[in-house]
Amino acid sequence: MSSNTSEKETGSEQQETINARFVTGSILRHVINMTATTSVGLMSIFFVELVDMYFISLLGEESLAAAIGFSGAITFFIFSISIGLSIGLAAVVARVIGAGQGDQAKRVIFNGLLTSFVMMSFIAVPVYLYTEQLLSLVGAEGKTLEFAVKYMKITVISLPVISIGMSMGAVLRAVGAAKASMISTVLAGIVNIVLDPLFIFTLDLHIEGAAYATLVARLTMAIVAAWVLARQLGLSVFKFQGGLSGDISSISKIAIPAALTSLATPFANSYVTTSVAGFGADAVAGLAIIGRITPFAFAVVFALSAAIGPIVGQNIGAVQTARVKSALNSSLLVIFVVVCATSLIMTLFADTIAAIFNASGLSAELVVFFCIFTSWSFVFSGAQFIANAAFNNMNKATWSTFANWAKATVGTIPFIWLGGEWAGAKGIIAGQAIGSVLFGIITIIVAYKIVNNPINLTKKRDDRTRYFGAWLPAILPQFGWQRFMEERWNADQRDEKKIDKFSEIKSDMISRTNHKSNSKK
Repeated sequence: MSSNTSEKETGSEQQETINARFVTGSILRHVINMTATTSVGLMSIFFVELVDMYFISLLGEESLAAAIGFSGAITFFIFSISIGLSIGLAAVVARVIGAGQGDQAKRVIFNGLLTSFVMMSFIAVPVYLYTEQLLSLVGAEGKTLEFAVKYMKITVISLPVISIGMSMGAVLRAVGAAKASMISTVLAGIVNIVLDPLFIFTLDLHIEGAAYATLVARLTMAIVAAWVLARQLGLSVFKFQGGLSGDISSISKIAIPAALTSLATPFANSYVTTSVAGFGADAVAGLAIIGRITPFAFAVVFALSAAIGPIVGQNIGAVQTARVKSALNSSLLVIFVVVCATSLIMTLFADTIAAIFNASGLSAELVVFFCIFTSWSFVFSGAQFIANAAFNNMNKATWSTFANWAKATVGTIPFIWLGGEWAGAKGIIAGQAIGSVLFGIITIIVAYKIVNNPINLTKKRDDRTRYFGAWLPAILPQFGWQRFMEERWNADQRDEKKIDKFSEIKSDMISRTNHKSNSKK
């Protein structure tokens, strides 16, 4: 009897951990709490990358920093797929919990983690085999290519591990346990910071030492995340409970567009890298330093896109559309305040930031230019991140795909080309910022229009919707094509409406005929 009672208590405790936490209480408080805890976790990851760059810069060779920059351009592509899978899993889990179906959450979580691990394992193999060719495609050559191959050959091994680590962190945020999600990333960051100087200098492994430290840190992150997830939801979360094909279908409807959405950013960054490469290794090194500064300085911006998803998802599942709009308002307020404060600090200490990384010449000029001028554009980048997170949780995942790819192409290539022609490497960085401003404004306006029409959030979609069309916005980022595909996806629903309308007209005619017949009698 006592054992049964304890089992019931344990079950109720586990069920309580997956209740919809964001459908009640202050939205602003939820946004701040989720963003703060997620930011700490992200900052620990990005701080590690800064430490990597710092220790590598102490070796005194520009090609080493450039090698990490080229490697990052490739691994960012791969991480985008992993990010898409984690977004899809988290969105489905949040909506399931918001709809009061917490008993299905553990099944969805296991199936999502399994899918992430298997898919990233398949991707890691060809990337490992063709590392040199991939790096050459983005412009790495000579010593820089040699160093980049050494670094990437080691870090690519950890791709399946970091994929499930990221997915487990996303799940913890989806259930409202952002503090628990933070633990794994913080501990991984500590491990990396400790191992960096040991491997790079003490063991004299140079750039390979930084790669080995990253590998161990990622393993640590996955192990700790698994332990935390088991404590939050119980060991049963790691047991197969069936429904694999159905859950893969539900997750992929968001994950495929989300992965394509994420791929747009590294596509644009790779174009920026290859464009900057024409101005020499100093310029690429400066860009690599900016790439390490940006996510650390603006971790709140990146964190908010991950933090708002569960809040929007749970409230959509609970059909509370007013709270969804409130989440957008609160997120934009946080973005504006944080970016303005951060950019002001970076402007005041621009020269110091460049000196910390031993940047000189063109490298230093690019870092200072970014800190003083283009860092402010992250207000608009943050607005697009918020809009994309909202799209992914509002049955509009392909909209974020289209928005990001439009920005990565028509919002990046022309501006970068013109900037490079007029002002060199600085003009390239400025051109990218201009595109961010333009598309940040457009996407957040669209997000508000969707939220202001509650039927967009409450109507159910046909499970037979063909999501293969999600690839088209990535290939043909034109508004006409996007509208054409939306019309095609909704064709079945229009046909059903026509049939229903015809039935109504037919019934009305029959009733009128009967009425006339009765009148004559």
